[in-house]
Amino acid sequence: MDTLQSYDELPYDSLPLPETQPDFLAALARLHGFDAPDPTCARILELGCASGGNLIPLAWRWPASQCVGIELSRVQAEAGAEFIRALGLSNVRIVHGDLAALSADLGEFDYIIAHGVFSWVPPAVQEALLELCRRHLAPRGIAYISFNVAAGWRSLEPLRAALLARTGADQPAPARYEAALRVLDELEAQWTDPALLKEIAYLRTAAPSYLFHEYLAEFNAPLEFGRFDAALAAHALRYVGEAGPRHAVVEFDDGGEADARRRAERWRDAEAALDAALATRFRRALIARADAPADPHPARADALRELAFYADLRCDEEIDLEQATEQAFLNPAGNTFRVAPPVMKAALMVLSARYPAALTYADLQAAAGSVMVDCGVVAEVDDGAFRTALFQLVMAHAVMPTPSAGPVVIDPGSHPRANALARLQARSPGWVVSGRRHVAIDLDAAGRALLALLDGNRALPELSAAMQAWLAAAGVDLPEAAVNELTARQLWLFARQGLLEET
Repeated sequence: MDTLQSYDELPYDSLPLPETQPDFLAALARLHGFDAPDPTCARILELGCASGGNLIPLAWRWPASQCVGIELSRVQAEAGAEFIRALGLSNVRIVHGDLAALSADLGEFDYIIAHGVFSWVPPAVQEALLELCRRHLAPRGIAYISFNVAAGWRSLEPLRAALLARTGADQPAPARYEAALRVLDELEAQWTDPALLKEIAYLRTAAPSYLFHEYLAEFNAPLEFGRFDAALAAHALRYVGEAGPRHAVVEFDDGGEADARRRAERWRDAEAALDAALATRFRRALIARADAPADPHPARADALRELAFYADLRCDEEIDLEQATEQAFLNPAGNTFRVAPPVMKAALMVLSARYPAALTYADLQAAAGSVMVDCGVVAEVDDGAFRTALFQLVMAHAVMPTPSAGPVVIDPGSHPRANALARLQARSPGWVVSGRRHVAIDLDAAGRALLALLDGNRALPELSAAMQAWLAAAGVDLPEAAVNELTARQLWLFARQGLLEET
């Protein structure tokens, strides 16, 4: 089957991808000593942008930016263009085209995003993608390129081989997906390898597009980090750092070496060794031009002082601020982060309470100290220990860094108003609502209906009455008091996701 046809028949969901937002990339680059351009007024290019679910929210958030998306699927490119027209944005456009045959007059970009492209195209297109980055990346620009890693995929190769062999390549994508589900049942009964059985269980719950494009598509070429790094060098590019979560961080003593090139080589060797040790499956690499004005090095905790931070976490037990006992904090995706230092547990309490707002390093440290004092714990905050603990959480993506703190609306107010992007997403079938921190928000039909109503012209009683009528039409009969409570609760959830504006 033609690769383009398969993407039209079974496209990936067009979602906001938190790790690709340029403010996050700029903050990570700064941890590596790289001063990336201001994302609020940047030129941003996304390759393989689908219908714009990732790119359009960036253009909406930063009206002074200029955003361009390239999409090979005409169906998805046209859907994105229509959404842009409906939203009335003038700083973003989606171009139907092949990244291997783009016009040379696109100009330079401060940020280039290529998520889910590199490992899933033939070698010639991979070369074209890297050449495009070298040609169109600004001198201090940052590119984000994700790819599958051989270290983690090696053990899964038998599964892909079996699915390819036992499903018909000439079938339409949806039919081949259904056939693959039947093959998974057969393989589960035949195989005993725990890793393969775990992956089979995951694939049953994963999006159909993931199973198809990872295991049934013509191209899925995981590669070793060293080969990827060599490909970068061949195109006068270089590795800056990793944008994905890291639960182990490369650290080494450079022995006082003055040769930046030698230090970079040792760092890259350590990154490859880390992939092998952790069986890494997927990387999100930050890339710069080889001649970029920066000395490449592993991420350093000292740079945290220059950044701001936000986090959406919860702890399901009483938080102990007196003892350095390990306690579990969870994010909305269900990932668990174990934290022991009392001052860092206090910092996470502060960040979670103020989400989606971000706090500067100094403000976060001061607020954490105040929480401890308020709880009757008198202890001097050790800056070094605080910085080390925060660094580990930032690397693991429990806490997200950003170049600066900005204002957000955290109270629905008397006449709540959602931003126009969120309201249009809520009204548009197939579009995912994206939050202030570039996360996909899972809303049921009632939640989408309420969000679409928030134009700032209705007070809470009017919104509750409208929702009661909507529910009744859907065959759900609830008492007025219950609808009032549910509506108010949902409004606060919208506020927590940064969907509301000042009225």
